[in-house]
Amino acid sequence: MQEVGEEIHIISTGLSLITNAQKNGVIDAKIKISDEAKWKEIFDNPLLMDKLLDFLRSDPKKFSAEINTFLRVVEGKPPQKIEVFLVGTNTYSNEIARTVIRRFLQEQGYLVLLDKEFSGYFWESQFFDETKVADEFQKGVINLLDQLIFIAQTKKKKGYRVFFNPTGGLKAHVIATALAGFLTNSEMYYMNEEFSNVVFLPLLFYIPKGREIKILKEIEKLEKSEKNEEFDKALLQFEDELERLEIYGIIHIKRAKNSDILDIKLTNRGRLILDWLTSP
Repeated sequence: MQEVGEEIHIISTGLSLITNAQKNGVIDAKIKISDEAKWKEIFDNPLLMDKLLDFLRSDPKKFSAEINTFLRVVEGKPPQKIEVFLVGTNTYSNEIARTVIRRFLQEQGYLVLLDKEFSGYFWESQFFDETKVADEFQKGVINLLDQLIFIAQTKKKKGYRVFFNPTGGLKAHVIATALAGFLTNSEMYYMNEEFSNVVFLPLLFYIPKGREIKILKEIEKLEKSEKNEEFDKALLQFEDELERLEIYGIIHIKRAKNSDILDIKLTNRGRLILDWLTSP
């Protein structure tokens, strides 16, 4: 059974392994990232997947940006004390990268948790029109942020040190991964390509203050009770504060077509920040 005080590294996974494999002739360089049929063929071919794993084993820091950054940070630490959570897009190319990286890390003794897939444009666009693609992509990024915040909160309650590694992956997912790190007050690092070294990022997120904290406490209290007319009137007094809290993703406001407020809830990050602000 896992002991408290261990680490978890949440890693946004990109395609550096794939592009390096193509450059080195391990995979056909003519295959486009958007060609899902070709990537599915590779994913379903055990021999090619083993070949990619051998390629990664030959120089893991050189051929995978995610592994390069991760191994530098955990150097000298016992692998059995470290968990890894890989996130990426719902595409076969990314699934290949995550599968090979997962196998490599497991060989080294790290505990790799089940990864989470999120909307990837190329995969979605084969089945939906452009409007649907954009909508699904937006939902995917939002779900990613909430999922990462939940994982970080859960692990921290168990005594884990939580690290976020937003080095690789789709830009929107990298941003979401970094934001989750900021909002959960976690340690975060990435690879500075210009200087070829790991950089730890300072904590950075919006901190509610004064009246905003009182509003958050009231929302938390009212979430547990039935919404009434007095509650609606109270909200109207703090229009600027509510707008600011909504912009920073601390609260979610449901509005009618005429913009009247119908409901208001704390988001996962809002609860986290309020707990942090009010804890002794």
